[in-house]
Amino acid sequence: MFRNLPPLCKSIIVAIVASAVLSIAIPSLTASVLPLDSQLATRGFQIWRLVTYPFFIVASIHNLIGSLFNLFWIGMVVAIFGGELETIIHTKRITIAFAITIIAGGILFSIISTDGVLAGPGIITMFMLGGFAYMWPKREISIFGIFWVKSWIIAVAIFVISVVPMSGMHADMSASNLFGPFFGAFGAIVIFHAMYRQYSFGRRFLNRAEDIITRKTTPRPSPSKGGGVYPRYIEERIDAILDKIASSGMASLTKEEREFLLTNSK
Repeated sequence: MFRNLPPLCKSIIVAIVASAVLSIAIPSLTASVLPLDSQLATRGFQIWRLVTYPFFIVASIHNLIGSLFNLFWIGMVVAIFGGELETIIHTKRITIAFAITIIAGGILFSIISTDGVLAGPGIITMFMLGGFAYMWPKREISIFGIFWVKSWIIAVAIFVISVVPMSGMHADMSASNLFGPFFGAFGAIVIFHAMYRQYSFGRRFLNRAEDIITRKTTPRPSPSKGGGVYPRYIEERIDAILDKIASSGMASLTKEEREFLLTNSK
């Protein structure tokens, strides 16, 4: 499964596993370098923390089973939801969206919490899961092959779980624990909505804006009649393919539909 993952998801899993190994081997190093400390990032000019904070994960040899379970959980979310999302969105585009979300989240947190600390892969998992659930909210996911649950319900459930500490069942409502998962989902929703206009209101609004700007008056020709393939036709065809994926999954696409999506979503 790992071998077949697209590049970004594979890199994320490798980075998190490497961080966990370093956390076990040299815990003082990862704890002092990776988390986003607002004061060190802004006043100490340690700007790399704006990028490294999502990859900090606490692992311990004394709690090896719990650490492995945590890694497995993160890896499954990234692989299952992020893998399909990256395949459809394309690596370059989703990498840009992912980087914007992480850096913008780090900057915003440093501004609103001048003495706070932000760390953990919650922003990563909720970026992937939130983006997937936004694009295909009614997509049903098999749970252990026993029953099926809509993706938006899974996203909400995992968000709740992410704010419940592993050591107990009391919710951690601190800013540092809520901010990562919330901003990860928020960033994915905003960016993917702008990219793919998933909902009809956004689609109509942006299409109207494009018509005003470009002042297109020529009717869109049909590709079957030999006319050119215009941007509006491409967007509508991509929307139709995404709707088909939402209802039946990637496996339902024909070879021609898959090639069209890969060619025109770049």
